[in-house]
Amino acid sequence: MALPKEVTVIRKMAPINLIVYYPKTEEGQEELARRVSDVHAAAVNQRLKSLNCPTNQKLELLDAIIETAREKGSRRQCGNV
Repeated sequence: MALPKEVTVIRKMAPINLIVYYPKTEEGQEELARRVSDVHAAAVNQRLKSLNCPTNQKLELLDAIIETAREKGSRRQCGNV
């Protein structure tokens, strides 16, 4: 008789509706962009840590993510989004 395997079930979370009042000043908009960037980076970092693969593979993936973000950032600055 086969032993039972532990299975992890990942469920999608229900969407959360947010009301965001965007900052009116340039400084406020820059601060919001920094905070959103920090949250996004933390989410990517947490997801990478949870992957079941060797550390060097995680680092390669992180390098690819950074490169893609840089490419998209430079296209935005050029107005080619």
